[in-house]
Order: sequence, then structure tokens, then C-alpha cells
Amino acid sequence: MYEGTGRFRNLFEIVPCYISIQDREFHVIEGNRRFQETFGRRIGDHCYEIYKKRTERCPSCPVALTFEDGKTHTSEEVLIDDEGHQVHVVVHTAPVRDTDGEIVAAMEVSDDITEMRALEDKLASLGRLVGGTAHSIKNILEGLRGGIYIGNLGFRDNNIEDIRTGWQMVERNVGRLSGMILDMLYCAKDRSPRHLPISLANVARELTETHPTRAAQHSIALESHLDGNLGIVGEPKDIHSLLSNLLGNAIDACLSGQTEDRAYRIALRLFSQDGHAVIEVEDNGAGMDEETRAKLFTMFFSTKGTFGTGLGLLVAHKVVTEHGGSIAVRSQPGEGSVFTVRLPLAQDSGAGPPLASPVGGTRENS
Repeated sequence: MYEGTGRFRNLFEIVPCYISIQDREFHVIEGNRRFQETFGRRIGDHCYEIYKKRTERCPSCPVALTFEDGKTHTSEEVLIDDEGHQVHVVVHTAPVRDTDGEIVAAMEVSDDITEMRALEDKLASLGRLVGGTAHSIKNILEGLRGGIYIGNLGFRDNNIEDIRTGWQMVERNVGRLSGMILDMLYCAKDRSPRHLPISLANVARELTETHPTRAAQHSIALESHLDGNLGIVGEPKDIHSLLSNLLGNAIDACLSGQTEDRAYRIALRLFSQDGHAVIEVEDNGAGMDEETRAKLFTMFFSTKGTFGTGLGLLVAHKVVTEHGGSIAVRSQPGEGSVFTVRLPLAQDSGAGPPLASPVGGTRENS
């Protein structure tokens, strides 16, 4: 058995929580082992500097409340550890009194609930997945029923045009369903992409030969400025899907609220910068406000109403992340958007061999 202060000191050190003792000026005057391992050996610094990387006291501070009323207070906080990662905690504070009963410090005990919050987020995403899938499949089934109905009318009346129209509707909706399932499987699976040589210019040329048909149908100009010497390594099907999603979303942005008195355009640019291949897709379509931009890469968030599953940009974000890159967006309502992707260049910076069309087609834009 441990005795006296030594026993309690050891208990203080081994408690599996973050424990800090703070004076009335919010300096941390004591911290247990786990606190120092996570937030650094910064005894003497202000708690808000250590926990939140702030330069001034937090507006809602449970420690301050404990100093004011001498009671225990509880709150949920998001802290920043010594490596810049977020740590979700439940904080409990209690007064530390001297022999006269005066409050001389406050003890802050924080329970790490980061994994629990992550699990809650996954469960919430699963709920959105089920709801979004059911809604999207319902829309696709309506399209399939419509195509079958028109096709059957054509067979009844021996009208080849109705048969062709109905079959096209069936093909289109089967393609949407196939693309949605491929996107769902891709988002659900954790894996590392293959490291195959890819010419971004070849992928872009293949796609700009496909998407102009849809763009031209709606009088949207599609222009490209491609550096043919940009070589990367990765999974060809994924890179094809990435560019396809970005171009498809740009077209949808131009179609959203399209007016006859405005000329719509999309520009695809490929260039190198600081050892990275940069992909820019710019449109002058509807644009997005700050709230929409913040949710773009969230599961089943779509700006297209019943026409989108909300998976397209999530897929794009996952592709970029798995290939060691980054994706960002600049946008203003009514002024259009610019999506910028940065991917590491291959060491030889070569264009690589020509890229064949991915087996099984591309994922549906959403």
C-alpha cells in the first residue's frame, strides 16, 4: 500500500483522464501524466493557450464558474492536442481549498470522448445513408417505371419512336442506379489505391470528349487548358471518377437556376505547382454560400434536390485523400465556383502511358 502524499501522487498520475490544477489567473500549476503526454509539458501557461490555442480566456469557462460560486461544473469541449488534433472531452471542475476553506485553485478533470463522438458521427452517417439511398432509389424506380410504360405503349402501337424513348429512359436510370451503388461501395470501403502511372491530360481529354455533349445541349461552353506533361501515380478508375464528378457538378451548377440572358461556361485547367499536379474546374453557375461550402464533402449532402444522391463530392474528396492530395473550393452565390485539387506529381513528372477507359465505366455524378 502507498502511504501519505506519495500514494495520492501516484493515483493522480495514473488516472486515465486529463487532470490540471489552475490558479485564479488560469495558469496551469499542475498536470497529471496523461495531460502532459497529450498537451505538452506546459506547466505555467494559461489553460486556454494549452487546451484551445487561444490568446484570451474562453467565453464560457467552467473553471471561472467554479471560482465564482465554489461549485462543481460540467461542460463538453473540443480541445486541441499538442499535434493539432481535436480531442472531444467532458469537463468536470471542482474547487481546491486551503486549510481556511478559501478557494485557491480549481481542478479540471476531462474525460476523452473522441471515439464515442466519432462512433456517433458514423451512426448518423449510416442513418443518412439509409434514408438517402431509399429516396434516391425511389426516384430511379419512378424513372424506370416511366421508361417501361412508354416502351410498352410503343410495342402496343408498334411505334418505334416510343420504344426508343422508353428504352433510353431505362438505360439512363439503370446507369444512375449502377453509379450510385458503385459510389456507395467506394465510400464504405477503406483501402489503398494502386500505384499505376496516369496521364492526367489523357484522362481529361477522354472526359472532355464525353461531357461536351451534355454541356452543348444546354448551351454551356466547355474549355480546357491542359499541361500534357503531368504524370501522377494512383488508381486510374478513381482519378477518372474524380474528374468526371467535378465536371458533372460544374455542369449541374450552371443548370441550377439557368437564365437565358447569361452565357455559361466551364473551364478545366491542368498545371504543375510546387511538386503537385493541380486540377482546377471553374464554372460561372449558381455558386454557393458559406454554409453550403461547409457541407459539400458530407455524406448525402446535395445541392441538386431530387436529382443528386449527395455522394459525388464525397467520392471526389475520398479519392483525393487516398492519393495523398487535397481539395478546396472557392465560391460565392451567383458568381460560380472553383474547385482546386492538388495531387503529388510522379517522380519523373512524365505524362505516363495513355490511360484506357476504366473497366466497368465511371461512377455516376451526384
